Amino acid sequence: MDWIRTTLRRHQISPRRWLTGLCGYARYLGYVRPQLLQGSEAEYRVRRQMLAHGWEPRKLVPPLGKCILALCPHPDDESIGAGGFLLAHKDIAEIHLICLCDGGAGGSLGSKDASTDSMKEVRRKELRKTAEDLRAHSIKHLDFPDGHISIDVSAIAALRAAVLAVKPDVVVLPWFLDDHIDHRSANLLYARACFDLDAIVLGYEIWSLLEPNAVLDITDHLQNKLRLIANYPSQLSTVDYVQYASALAHVRAYHAAITPLRSGAAEAFVALPNREYCELVSNLADQQKQRNNAVNPFHTTVGAVA
Repeated sequence: MDWIRTTLRRHQISPRRWLTGLCGYARYLGYVRPQLLQGSEAEYRVRRQMLAHGWEPRKLVPPLGKCILALCPHPDDESIGAGGFLLAHKDIAEIHLICLCDGGAGGSLGSKDASTDSMKEVRRKELRKTAEDLRAHSIKHLDFPDGHISIDVSAIAALRAAVLAVKPDVVVLPWFLDDHIDHRSANLLYARACFDLDAIVLGYEIWSLLEPNAVLDITDHLQNKLRLIANYPSQLSTVDYVQYASALAHVRAYHAAITPLRSGAAEAFVALPNREYCELVSNLADQQKQRNNAVNPFHTTVGAVA
């Protein structure tokens, strides 16, 4: 054994450091490396920035405002991502819903001959049921086709008018790096339309885990949140969002240590003042556009989001 120690010392190899690196490599392959491959340098810097501010996330205590706007790219996003938050504000704040997409391209009706129009109508009814459960004051549909949220003058004007009609002091929407094209486009459209709104923005997670700087204890609301998600059978036929939301809530409660035993349920958010949030989204989009133009000078996609 002495010759092994001598050889390791000669080559400056630390067994403990080597073992730590080997054990940590799985995390690098599973989380860090995919994030580096999928995102731009600007996105990675933002993730690092959020992580630095998220070592001890602020624990939110309702009510955060008197008027809550849930901006959902599709019917069900508001329940999966922020159902607990909305339930915590039920009856103590006004809740308003603005749905951007018509929902025609997602889910299944269990029938081979179901038309796109019937899927749109089903999803409207599902959102209406959720609004009733939340006792929401209003629902507004902008009816963009799934996958095609416009970032043009008319779309900006339409969203701005809808938001100003509500005058929210808290806005919840999927966070700006959520891994779905409509979720990212929704952020850019919102940033272009509502950059001067006097409000707090809470970005919630669905398709990508975020680095939270705020968490909400939803232990008392978890079962009702899962019931909200169950209002969307057209979506549950393709993805088990109920199981996903339940598991994620328990994981978030563990990491946020909302109880001494790290039990319970929680939702995690990127929480920022509206102007700061919108500037961050717009800057990321502008950097992405510059990068695309540098790679292809003829690239002219309007409002591309990384």
